[in-house]
Amino acid sequence: MTHDKNTALKVIEAILFANSDLVNEKDLLKNIPKSLNLKKLLEELRNTYKGRGINIYNVKNKWGFRTAPSMANYLKIEKNLKRKLSKAGVETLAIIAYYQPVTKGEIEKVRARHISQGTLDILLERGWIELKGRRKTPGKPLTWGTTDKFLEHFNLADLKELPSIKEINQLGISEKKSG
Repeated sequence: MTHDKNTALKVIEAILFANSDLVNEKDLLKNIPKSLNLKKLLEELRNTYKGRGINIYNVKNKWGFRTAPSMANYLKIEKNLKRKLSKAGVETLAIIAYYQPVTKGEIEKVRARHISQGTLDILLERGWIELKGRRKTPGKPLTWGTTDKFLEHFNLADLKELPSIKEINQLGISEKKSG
């Protein structure tokens, strides 16, 4: 393995290009000399692709190529889409994203209504939520949280990018009170 920075950039670029999934930084580190700073190399690559048709994308410590959002209007991919998420599914996913780790009972308390196991199953099937463990309370209920696939699907680098309740209210998305 050579200690050449340009070679290391090419190696990282090739690995990211060859993988359809995001690549963990640990795996990238195995392929470049320890004398080089991986974060700096990734940022350099990210800057190289800024403003291009594809971008270097990061979720937590995983990296990959993704089509630039500005190219969406030029791409048409026909595939069978899973059916639209139900209102209960959207509400449940939002509660999990904002309150995680959260139990089914806590989700139901926030929603003020029961959720079916099918709703959780659909979110699990899409890979957007996962089991996070058990609460150390009587009955030891399961807790749920979002996944990296959730972040990737909604184009978020991390959960800090979720809009605040204030931002949501400013968009006028929240329920309007009749009176």
